[in-house]
Amino acid sequence: MKEQVVDKEAESKGSEKPAPAPFTIGYDRRNSEAIVYGCMLLGGLFAVVSVVSGMYLLLFAALGPAVIAYWHFPMLEKKRPQLGANEDGLFVDRIGFIDWGAIRMIDLTRTSVRSIELIKLNVLLTRPLEDAVTQGQHTPFWKRFTMRNWKRSKREHGRELISVNLHTLVGDPDEVLTRIRTFKFV
Repeated sequence: MKEQVVDKEAESKGSEKPAPAPFTIGYDRRNSEAIVYGCMLLGGLFAVVSVVSGMYLLLFAALGPAVIAYWHFPMLEKKRPQLGANEDGLFVDRIGFIDWGAIRMIDLTRTSVRSIELIKLNVLLTRPLEDAVTQGQHTPFWKRFTMRNWKRSKREHGRELISVNLHTLVGDPDEVLTRIRTFKFV
């Protein structure tokens, strides 16, 4: 009889909601270094060949790789968090903190393309994004034209959906969802 009581106590402790712990995650640099550095090298090579050979039209060929490297440059930033959570809300880079009260639903969407699994964190808001942000984040002008890790879309019922790419970030997507849900289970 005592063993059954102990087992029920152990089960109830295991089912308790874990305490919320603030966290942040950033880009997985291994995926981006080849793109950025490779494009910079190719663009530099085209520029040098253009100047040395006197074929200045070849400089236009250097623009393509340079633009691609510029677009993907934020993926190299080490100390810049892309996603996080704490008591203030859900943090998304270039948005800021989204109030927990403005979040209606959080879930993961998995899509497979050949052998690659693309995972997105979908955050459905109860009000427009501008009203849901409690602490906005300043974005430098030069960075407004580079890649961002999220997409904003309107739903048919008038609410906004923020889709954050998790496959480009460090960390297990299921663990990220679990840690976010410790702050607000939706």
